[in-house]
Amino acid sequence: MSKGAEVYAFTTTESKKEDCLAFGATEVIVVNSPSDLQPWKGKMDYMISTIPYAYEMSSYIDCVKPYGYFTQVGQPIGGELTINNFNMIFNRVNFNGSLIGGIPETQEVVDYCAENKIYPQIQMIKPEMINEIWEKVVNKEARYRYVIDMSSL
Repeated sequence: MSKGAEVYAFTTTESKKEDCLAFGATEVIVVNSPSDLQPWKGKMDYMISTIPYAYEMSSYIDCVKPYGYFTQVGQPIGGELTINNFNMIFNRVNFNGSLIGGIPETQEVVDYCAENKIYPQIQMIKPEMINEIWEKVVNKEARYRYVIDMSSL
């Protein structure tokens, strides 16, 4: 987007489609089953997954062109990543993962975002709302990041 890339958003939540387009996605693909990814097989140069739970990754990885890159950012709950190894031998996709960038990389992203007026989508919450908000996260109702206002403590 801001660096000239075409961005395709993959989501399991239909209600996020309009938001993704408003954020600049070229297209939004709603994924209800692995077969929904079939038309995208071998189309992407690079794919970043931020899915926070264990899932069968192979159908997503298949969306990447041979010798392209698939990056798992963060760690799914319980740390489980399921990949069909046989499939990985044939798709020739470079798989890697990252928890976070270091301080220099993080500062570079913050600076870039500030210079280009790219701001996070957040909602401030009071500490006593944490249980209610956690249910929204679990039920895929989060829009998009919650920040706990600690000033009320």
